[in-house]
Amino acid sequence: MNVTTPYKLADTVSIRPERFGALVYNYDNRRLCFLHSHLVADFVAGLDGARPLKEMLDEFVADRRLPDAAGASVLRAVSQLEQMGVVRAVSQATGAGSGDTPPVRLSVR
Repeated sequence: MNVTTPYKLADTVSIRPERFGALVYNYDNRRLCFLHSHLVADFVAGLDGARPLKEMLDEFVADRRLPDAAGASVLRAVSQLEQMGVVRAVSQATGAGSGDTPPVRLSVR
């Protein structure tokens, strides 16, 4: 994980806030994950793919007046979510708002 790179939620993933944290569903592999932390759920849902991960994390921690240890914990969780395909790095060449159109999914019956 490169903290100088922007990250965003994968295009095929949705997050639903829950009382325990959040449910994360990946439509590609039909994998359902549970986030047992409101902090992690809020941070991941706010990843915009426009700013570096470190910048977003520093702002997130400062806005909520969290200790540095909380930021490190969120970063570890984001790293695990990247390995699971929930979040992904955004290449500097395309950026978050490059206008790329996602592929069309067709269902044949």
